[in-house]
Amino acid sequence: MKKIFIIIFLTLTAAFTPIAGKYVVNYFPPLSYPYFRFGIATLLLLIVIMFRKVNLKIDRKDYPMFLLLGVLVIPINQFCFLEGLSFSEASHSGVLYACTPLLVYLISIKNKYEKFNTKKFLSILLTIAGIGIIFYENIITPGKPGANYMLGDILLFMAVASWSAYLALSQKFVFKYGALKTQTVSFVIGMILYTPIFLFDMKNINWSVVNPGVLLASFHLTILVAFGGYFLYSYSANVIKPSTLTTMTNTSPIVTIFFSWLLLKEYLSYFFILGALITMLGVFISQRIGEN
Repeated sequence: MKKIFIIIFLTLTAAFTPIAGKYVVNYFPPLSYPYFRFGIATLLLLIVIMFRKVNLKIDRKDYPMFLLLGVLVIPINQFCFLEGLSFSEASHSGVLYACTPLLVYLISIKNKYEKFNTKKFLSILLTIAGIGIIFYENIITPGKPGANYMLGDILLFMAVASWSAYLALSQKFVFKYGALKTQTVSFVIGMILYTPIFLFDMKNINWSVVNPGVLLASFHLTILVAFGGYFLYSYSANVIKPSTLTTMTNTSPIVTIFFSWLLLKEYLSYFFILGALITMLGVFISQRIGEN
């Protein structure tokens, strides 16, 4: 039951994250927004740490890796994710995040967290074929005013890569220090590193455009995802293999695509639909292999 709850919660939060992010960047500067999003999430984590009386001290030998985790999870991931959304579409983000299992799997194998499985690896590669079709469309079709799908999708893929690296590399620290401590230390470091970027961009903030929709999207991105979802993702490493979890939750792009079309009125081309279907086929096969 615990595993089922984790999978359902993470699937739904992942599905609506690109939609909420796309809505927010239409009103709020993409560079400044992560500071508020993760600032609130980090504060909530510190409050939990205080009440649970958790010591945030880590071994000196782990300093370099935690610095890397902090860089990956906030400055790199959030810059690429929100800037990518500002140029591309929420539906593209949803499908591109289907690459997460492949990247997590490769990193986990390199770090000897998992063993190489040829069938699973080849089935996950099928998702990359679907992504390739989407990128191909970006090359052969003209863009629309205010959009640069190729740049946006490249940034979104980099966001996927940084998230995958964070998820895989943080696994051993979750076992060593616990999910709460690992998450909190990583966020604190990430926030410190992101402060100069925020100070540089804060002049572009226009509070007058903030509306109930932005607040609702921010609740999803901050409370459900940055605070709850990220922590739960780290905690899940104790009960579910990372590549298995990310593969099973990759049904979320289907939800993202549907609601991107319904709520954001995004255009779904034939190329995009074909690429998404091939990607989902790879996800389905990977899940079946993981269950056997």
